[in-house]
Amino acid sequence: MDAQSSPSAVPADSAAAPAGAFAESKKALRAQIRAARRALPAEVRAQRSAAMADTVRRYLEDLAPVVRTVAAYCSAPDEPDTEPLLAALVADGIQVYVPVCEPQYQLSWVQWFPGVEVVRSPRAPVMEPVGPRLGLELFDEVATVFIPALAIDTDGLRLGQGGGYYDRFLPQIEQFPVQVAAMVYDEEVVASGTFSVAPHDMPVDLVITPGGARHFLG
Repeated sequence: MDAQSSPSAVPADSAAAPAGAFAESKKALRAQIRAARRALPAEVRAQRSAAMADTVRRYLEDLAPVVRTVAAYCSAPDEPDTEPLLAALVADGIQVYVPVCEPQYQLSWVQWFPGVEVVRSPRAPVMEPVGPRLGLELFDEVATVFIPALAIDTDGLRLGQGGGYYDRFLPQIEQFPVQVAAMVYDEEVVASGTFSVAPHDMPVDLVITPGGARHFLG
């Protein structure tokens, strides 16, 4: 596996700096991770995307009963490429749904398949499929939702892109028996305290990397 340096740690002592300083630190850390991702050669990005797809497929094969539906996402330019994963899941006979950004930072869900019409979101820097939109009722059928992140700490807490969509979405699916899996590169699994968290931040259940799947307890 290719070596990459881990993001620099942000001081974890919340008493040592005001909230504004933490906001600036998270902004700087996001910029650092995005720059590191952009610096990856295309062939390395492709290798990692293929490895992450394999990790997800192995994880899903271990679930019982047989998985028929998953929720995932169409990657933005600064995220690990999910298209190989989405295509592989559909080829495995799994229905794949991805989010569409709605007003007031809400998400709806549209089925993705190779060749589906996609348009640029008017609210976020991502492409979104065109089709019938589902709400939370989808998660009666979904056992795992795969979500983007910039980093995951060893407590399972997530550094997101800062848009706020998933911060609002994750509490909405607490009523469902859904596993939440974040997708990052191996070096983006960082020590607890690397970035600040708020009381409303929710940990994920597992993290998917090119190197494998890691579950968090609690």
